[in-house]
Amino acid sequence: MAGPIVSIAVFAYNEEAGIAACLDAIGACAAEARLRIYVLINGCRDRTEEVVRAYRPAGFELVPVVIQRGDKANAWNHYTHEVAPEDAAIHVFTDADVMIAPGSIAGFLAAFAAAPEADACAGLPVSGRTRAAFRANLVREKFVAGNLYALRDRCVMAFRRRGLRLPFGMFGEDGLVGTLIKWNLDTRGERDDRRIIACEAAGFSYPSLSPFRPGDWRIYHNRMMRYAVRRQQANMLYPLLWEEGAAAMPAHVLDLYRARHRHMRLRWNGLNTWFDWRACRRIRRDILADDSVRQAERAHLYS
Repeated sequence: MAGPIVSIAVFAYNEEAGIAACLDAIGACAAEARLRIYVLINGCRDRTEEVVRAYRPAGFELVPVVIQRGDKANAWNHYTHEVAPEDAAIHVFTDADVMIAPGSIAGFLAAFAAAPEADACAGLPVSGRTRAAFRANLVREKFVAGNLYALRDRCVMAFRRRGLRLPFGMFGEDGLVGTLIKWNLDTRGERDDRRIIACEAAGFSYPSLSPFRPGDWRIYHNRMMRYAVRRQQANMLYPLLWEEGAAAMPAHVLDLYRARHRHMRLRWNGLNTWFDWRACRRIRRDILADDSVRQAERAHLYS
């Protein structure tokens, strides 16, 4: 079909049960642009790759991309620096457990056309008990949520030209990407919130957790732990970026932990305080474990 090329990066980690439905939802947008979908099969230990390779796309291109080490920030880097096609008008980022609403791709394209100064566009939730607050926060704070957002091609290529990569192991890649874009990839420069817009026509839904499903308890616990570690990582990383610029971005969170662990903060945070405490313990354990690995490597080197 005629029209702009839209490249879509789908982050998939052990999503054999839901990846086909995710692709079906994206396929419902196939008439809105020329779609190329790259499924980033990110350290999966289930049948996600097999399901993706067996899927028969209708009206769009489908490219499986197998990444051995499971990490979303690493998968983002791999797509941006190794995979993203240079002939796409925009690049859409979404998760395999998310369902994109019909009209989202056309909505992104229209939103960018109406705001030539914008480099990023947030999709908005259309489901969930807190969707109204979630939507309002994205619009008000000018940020993107990792569930669904789009970047102009010029923005993706700027990341590539500058060799700017997110730290391996960093949680909250969406917040970091949004921050870098607001500061035009230079955190010692000037902030411009016009670089991020929100699109009412681009929506996503995701399954809600229920306290009556025991299987959801572990999902909730793991999610809250990720949020807590993310807060501590932000306490360490963002002051570094303000002080030394994006060029000081560490390659791995362990490098960040070693250099900045004194910036961890444990304060009263309501019911989340327990998760914050455990996050600090986890980070300290990661440092100690890395010490042991380094000592073993040195011992082997000089034995």
